[in-house]
Amino acid sequence: MKIGIDIQTTLGQKTGFGFYVENLVAELKKIDRKNEYVYFAPKKESDLSMPGRFYWDQFSISYRARQAKVDIFHQPSFSLPLLFPGKVIATVHDLIAVLFAEHIPFFSRQFFGHWMPFTYHKADHIMCISEHTKKDLVKIIGVPEEKISVVYLAASEDYKPAKSVKMPPARLGITQPYFLHVGTLNPRKNLAFLIDVFFAIARKYPNYQLVFTGKRGWYFEELFEQVKKLGLQKSIIFTDYLTEAEKIQLYQASFGFLFPSIYEGFGLPPLEAMKCGIPVIASNASSIPEVVGDAGILLPPDDKIEWVKAISNLIQRHNLRQTMMIKGFQQAQKFSWRRNASETLEIYEKVYRSNNQKNQKDEKTFKIKW
Repeated sequence: MKIGIDIQTTLGQKTGFGFYVENLVAELKKIDRKNEYVYFAPKKESDLSMPGRFYWDQFSISYRARQAKVDIFHQPSFSLPLLFPGKVIATVHDLIAVLFAEHIPFFSRQFFGHWMPFTYHKADHIMCISEHTKKDLVKIIGVPEEKISVVYLAASEDYKPAKSVKMPPARLGITQPYFLHVGTLNPRKNLAFLIDVFFAIARKYPNYQLVFTGKRGWYFEELFEQVKKLGLQKSIIFTDYLTEAEKIQLYQASFGFLFPSIYEGFGLPPLEAMKCGIPVIASNASSIPEVVGDAGILLPPDDKIEWVKAISNLIQRHNLRQTMMIKGFQQAQKFSWRRNASETLEIYEKVYRSNNQKNQKDEKTFKIKW
């Protein structure tokens, strides 16, 4: 079996899509010596953003996959190539562009919110990264449930408790024990709410800081204005994009991880935090409970009083923090890239077998008619 995979998201500054593809490919190489893999990536940087991405997804991939004679094509990130005549599998991470369209610029909304979901109907099989995303796909897009499997993501093996904690680089301006948030700065992450919560925390516990690390997304300027208006410039720090090693160091040295997101397709940052042995306080929305389980504190993403109370308890109660660190680390062990790759490979083989069975049936029908 020859399997084609689009790896465009591993180029440039990687986000969650890119890390998913990178880890999946690496693990498939370890466990599968039988099948042949062909990886497709654009050579031009312009193909990594619109409108080049549309041309890459629909025309370049279709042409290259046909030329390579792949049996199955896996699109792990974006729209399925409608012109490719073979079997296609999609990974659907979330329906953010559909559910939060008002927070997304027009052209991105058209591509991610309309075109991509339209192409999902061509898929021979779809992998969702959580049960919550699967339910959304069935209910909102109308994909038949029997065409969907849930294959959970995982955190890299590089995420682990530090043998000896190193303080973050001085250039970041972190001078006190700090809480951490990792993720793109956009409205869906509910960060304006978290800043309001931390304003109350800073008045009670002025010796703690809050650190945001992640790409600057849509409307991030409003967060900077909010911090300035509340006079929290020394208490709240925004870092620019960090390397993986720097991000892991930031996790390992943090006092706790805060994640009040309104919607996630999976919720990788809380898993990364738990794998580093860091206690997690997160929202109880969307897929996040599937990841955190009972190992963290899950709260409504709009209940400021409960969030302030939970963070205060974590600061005051050393035993609570220790217990959450242990439970979180144990919870994180349930997710692995080996499991993800094994389940993905099973789906490749299932789709390939179904294609062969169909071809054999068609051949018999042809002979009878002939």
